[in-house]
Amino acid sequence: MKSLECLTRRCLAGVFWLMGLVPLPPSSQLFSLFPTVTIRCCWIVYLVYLLSIGIGFRSIATESVGNVVGIMLFMGNSILGLLLLLESVLKQKTHRQLEDLRFQSQLQLQRLGMFGRGRQAPHLLPLIATQFTCDLVRLLISAEVGTIISPVFIISLPLMWLLRFRYVQLVQHVMDLNQRSLQLRRSLLALASGNELWQPYGVQEWGQLQALRKTYERIFESYEVLSDCFGWGMLGLHLVTSFQFVTNAYWMLMGLYQEQNVLILTFNGATAIDFGIPIATLFWYGDAGAENGREIGCLISKLAKPLGSKRYNNLVSQFSLQTLHQRFVVTAKDFFSLNLHLLSSMFAAVVTYLVILIQFMFAERSAKEYSG
Repeated sequence: MKSLECLTRRCLAGVFWLMGLVPLPPSSQLFSLFPTVTIRCCWIVYLVYLLSIGIGFRSIATESVGNVVGIMLFMGNSILGLLLLLESVLKQKTHRQLEDLRFQSQLQLQRLGMFGRGRQAPHLLPLIATQFTCDLVRLLISAEVGTIISPVFIISLPLMWLLRFRYVQLVQHVMDLNQRSLQLRRSLLALASGNELWQPYGVQEWGQLQALRKTYERIFESYEVLSDCFGWGMLGLHLVTSFQFVTNAYWMLMGLYQEQNVLILTFNGATAIDFGIPIATLFWYGDAGAENGREIGCLISKLAKPLGSKRYNNLVSQFSLQTLHQRFVVTAKDFFSLNLHLLSSMFAAVVTYLVILIQFMFAERSAKEYSG
């Protein structure tokens, strides 16, 4: 299992490097800087080529609303790809700060006796495999029906994987921070389970609690820096992929309403799944980190000692206030937080508007049948 975990991390690191999703190395490392810059230049040329293709489709954009929406999605994905490459360059200092904070928090946890890293392969590999499966299905359908569904599907596949691997990268970072917060919660639970309320505190207990408080602060700072490092990219990914999911779900319903070919329905359904699963996964793990932070805050109340010294109880109160004001939350530049409440609200809104559209479709069909 450890070999699979190590192999997964190394492969993902190589894929992120090939996608241009990691910061540039220092200028002193010329041997690694040159190929990294070359890869980014290749991606920029490719994305500019996609933009030129999208501009060339403007003549057919007025033929139908579907063409307008499809071209908008294609252009939006291309622009977002350029912005993600730019973000990885501009946020180089912030990314280095994130790595330093992660190292400091890991070192603090090791001092507390918490060793090892969380298993990511059992969670990341199914996510990647699902996306590969959906793309394989769409590729086979596209080969069967030609360019009827999407004339740019084949040439835009590298761009789609650039966006999805950014999601995988974000999920990996959030999972890593969640594992640290989980280890901190377990250390705090072990301290609370051995706590004797009516016994004065020991120097070792005070030192351990102080170390836990500092570890909590390092993890909180890591969450803050993560939101700053990837915030604009998360915001753009959320907007574009949500729009992609909604439009493909609507096209699938329209296909059922118009009794289209099963292959076209499957293509739109696979596209909706392909873009919906990364959003749900990222929000799920974002909510898991927030839940760990809430449970840590609940555990601190069990550490107070009525007969303890003022110094120890003040530290407990300070730690409790810290967990109250410093929450483990991943945000997209403070526009929204990644949690299940927002995800459920989004899903409810999508279902509501789709139901309204379906009602309009049935009303239109009834009106045509009545007039005929």
